[in-house]
Amino acid sequence: MHAIALLTQHGKQSAVEGPLQEAGFSVSTISGFDTDRLGTFTGTVARKGTQVDAAASKAKLATELSGWRFGLGSEGSFGPDPYTGMIPWGREVLAFWDAPAQRLICAAVQGHETNYRQITVQDWNDAADFASAIGFPAHGLIIGKPGQTGFDKDCKDLAALEDQVQLALQGGPVELETDMRAHRNPTRMRMIRRCAERLSHRLRSNCPDCASYGFGEESPIAGAPCESCGLPTHAIMAKNIRCDVCGHSQRVDLVQSVPASRCNYCNP
Repeated sequence: MHAIALLTQHGKQSAVEGPLQEAGFSVSTISGFDTDRLGTFTGTVARKGTQVDAAASKAKLATELSGWRFGLGSEGSFGPDPYTGMIPWGREVLAFWDAPAQRLICAAVQGHETNYRQITVQDWNDAADFASAIGFPAHGLIIGKPGQTGFDKDCKDLAALEDQVQLALQGGPVELETDMRAHRNPTRMRMIRRCAERLSHRLRSNCPDCASYGFGEESPIAGAPCESCGLPTHAIMAKNIRCDVCGHSQRVDLVQSVPASRCNYCNP
């Protein structure tokens, strides 16, 4: 069993340790570093670079702080879905870093399995309805914005929530949003576990050509034909799976065709 250091202050180890153990890694957390310095969901600290950059930075820091060979970093991102822009959407990235080999292996999952929401309320009843809808108090809730009267991101029961909201309402309408920190969001924890399962699978996959671990770097191939007219669409029809060590690659076909509803010619 290999030791791997996880940089987190939000309890993510409970989501990743099972899947990583299946890949032969024992997860230990690194404390003493405030990961909020790398970016916060409330916007007090802006994230630098991409989501993958942030996860990779955490993984590399984990190896530096622990002195171990392997490090693990996690980064979540939330917003509207990439298709309609109308559905709350979550994306999780886990980055695995092999320091001596200078190898970065990432896994990602995304989908609508999130309670990510915001609302502006003008009375307690609307706030109570919102809290119920997002699963409070099992799921955390953030009141207001940093620097505002009544700002609170650690409220843990309905009575305390009412007190803080009523206080904040004295200054006008109040913004409420789901707390997306992992330890305050069980729904997000489940998505992190799915991501860990995907990473575990990749770490257990060896390249058929050079036998290096971590085979499975994916890139999508668009152009799935329309089932009606046969013209290529923007839909994904296959993926290219590659070894980041020797460059060996394999094509995996996913679909033979897609419905006419996804065709720009049949359904402009």
